Amino acid sequence: MKKSLFYFLLCASSMYFSYAQNLKNLQRIPLEAYFTNPVVSPDGQFTLLTNQHFKGVYLLNLSNNQIQRITDKEGSGYGYSWNEKSDTFYFKQKNENEFFYNSKTYSYSILDQKIEELPEINANYLPSFKGFKKGGDRAIVVYTNLNTLQIFAKNLHTQEKWLITQNDGQYYNAIRSNDGKKVAVHNGADIYIYDIDGQKEGVKIGSGIATSWSPNDDYLIGFLDQSSDGHTIDNSEIYLFNPKEYSPKKITNTEVISEMFPSFIDENTIIFSDDKTGRIFTFNIK
Repeated sequence: MKKSLFYFLLCASSMYFSYAQNLKNLQRIPLEAYFTNPVVSPDGQFTLLTNQHFKGVYLLNLSNNQIQRITDKEGSGYGYSWNEKSDTFYFKQKNENEFFYNSKTYSYSILDQKIEELPEINANYLPSFKGFKKGGDRAIVVYTNLNTLQIFAKNLHTQEKWLITQNDGQYYNAIRSNDGKKVAVHNGADIYIYDIDGQKEGVKIGSGIATSWSPNDDYLIGFLDQSSDGHTIDNSEIYLFNPKEYSPKKITNTEVISEMFPSFIDENTIIFSDDKTGRIFTFNIK
């Protein structure tokens, strides 16, 4: 029995080492608990994390790996976002005995370490809400209309709103590009890119879940999971997507780690979570 266990551990270690060799500078961030869904600040200094089932919001300083719990509310770790200065982030949470659609939006200031409720910001506007803007394109948020399951845009300054997804479908998870001109949306298992004005048909770029635009908007990164029974995830791999055409590139390939929720730290560095263990890793794509 001891020999069998040793053999299993040796094989697992060998597979992990081989995987680490295939990805450039693969490093594990030394955190003790289960974490997932990293969303990196625009300056690359911090990332938001959550626990299993999107419970709680945690702030991780990427320079020293110090982590701070901001809230432990159920569902608060889904859809959080940063402002452009990287000094404030936004999240949603509900009170006990309330439904998730009753969630309210909150802000957290890193400098002041204060949480404030934002009653004027619908929680459905997350994760595209980047803070209060005086006007122009930066005042626009994108969101799913929960009645029609279409993607809409709204100018928070003028209150004007318009339809982005002109085609039939049930759309979700809209992610606006950093320059504000494009929107990645999901329809079933497929990923499409639309112009923010909604005047053109979407371009299909791949399948899976897109989670992050690169800082210069040249790429999107995401993951595609696999399930043998439709309930339990067996494995997941990371893909790089071209926002102009269908040319997805698979950049991980292993059964040792189940890669999910990749996010750009910079143009070359990716952070992601392992769904099997809750560990957080970084690696380079160039």
